[in-house]
Amino acid sequence: MTKRVRTTRRLEVWLKDTSVALFVLNAHRRLVFFNVGCEQLTGWTPGDVLGQVCDFVTETEIHLPGAVLASLAAPSDVWRGQPTTVPVFLPRRELTPVSCVIHYYPLTDAGHKVQAALGIIQIETSHVKPVTVSQSQRLHRELAELRASIRQMFTEESLIGRSPAIRRVVGQLKLAQQSSVTVHFSGETGSGREHLARWVHYNSSTGQRPFVPLDCRKLPIDQLQSTFERLITAANEEAFRPGAVYLNHVDVLSRDLQRLVLELIESKDPLRPRIMTASHTRLQSFVESEQLLEELYFSLTSLEVEVPPLRHRSDDLELLAQYFLEELNRGDPIQINGFEDDVWQQFRRYNWPGNIGELRAVVIEARKNCTGTIIESAHLPFRFRTGVDRQAVGPAPRRSVVPLDPLLLQVEREQIELALAEAHQNRAKAAELLGITRPRLYRRMELLGLTEGHSDDDAES
Repeated sequence: MTKRVRTTRRLEVWLKDTSVALFVLNAHRRLVFFNVGCEQLTGWTPGDVLGQVCDFVTETEIHLPGAVLASLAAPSDVWRGQPTTVPVFLPRRELTPVSCVIHYYPLTDAGHKVQAALGIIQIETSHVKPVTVSQSQRLHRELAELRASIRQMFTEESLIGRSPAIRRVVGQLKLAQQSSVTVHFSGETGSGREHLARWVHYNSSTGQRPFVPLDCRKLPIDQLQSTFERLITAANEEAFRPGAVYLNHVDVLSRDLQRLVLELIESKDPLRPRIMTASHTRLQSFVESEQLLEELYFSLTSLEVEVPPLRHRSDDLELLAQYFLEELNRGDPIQINGFEDDVWQQFRRYNWPGNIGELRAVVIEARKNCTGTIIESAHLPFRFRTGVDRQAVGPAPRRSVVPLDPLLLQVEREQIELALAEAHQNRAKAAELLGITRPRLYRRMELLGLTEGHSDDDAES
């Protein structure tokens, strides 16, 4: 008995001190073992991470313990008793993140119930590759790598995208972040215009002051007027000194309100707020239609950012959906890892008229409906599924306009021929069916070339 205890203790010491990175998660996803190999690889000590829950999320603060905890989260297959190998983008405390694979092994009791999961981390090389990778795991890893790179560039966690369209926008945002000029965002509803404006504000020199969004289409004119006037005269009001004012639907402002906005932009007050605006389309068209003062147009568009709709960001769709799902996992005892293939197919077929906002709403509702660890087609909202079907059918074919006279002659010929056939070629009876006189029927038949082959009126007519 004593010998067995010594052997067990010796094994525990070996596992603890080995340079092979080993860790163990209990059934509640808490990290209960983190050996020297993990410490050497990640830079974090057991005291920093033990006892913490590993949620299936993607962290951006890559130099905080939460990032490494998220990267160690076991996929759902492990908790169902299946050994699994997955790729991860492993963040490290004071070093550059590194591409790794983690081999997970479920630890079961005598009743084959999974009590814990053992993980072995290996740095990815040409000889160390995962055998099979699910769609959700691939996206989880790509999302971690993308958010880490964006964080390093812009110190911001929620600019998700790799498409050329969004990378162009990110470049413009970096310019806006480094200056205090006015910025105008044009794009469709739900494309993320306000989110981008907030990003610019909170990453600029005035980011410690409030961001004030105003919807010019919804707020009463008198409320907008009083707000603009107060901003103009707020030199001695420390309590009302926002760092940025965001005017959505700026194109609906009246001329008087436009002049107040122009006055605010031209104010010499060093603490005046930065003005950022948004509209569905570019402001140039409103100048041409004389809805917008030309001088205000030039003042608002020092930097103009055209935000692409989601249908022009096909490369970003899966990453955005995975991002929204993982954010919902944060702190939730239920962890959902991804979407089944049929869901991805429906997402790709859909046109997303509500853009990113609609995608987020669909993911939220689908997650609420999900009863397992993967979102399936049956979990998608009913309105989304009907929307996919409606777009697949497409609009009814549009009838083109044709010249009226030939069309009327064609209809008249068809009706006369039909009446004659019904009356067995009795023209008097045909005229009665058509509701016209016999002389008029004769004239119309002669005009249409229908007189040949038809009998004269019989005695009954």
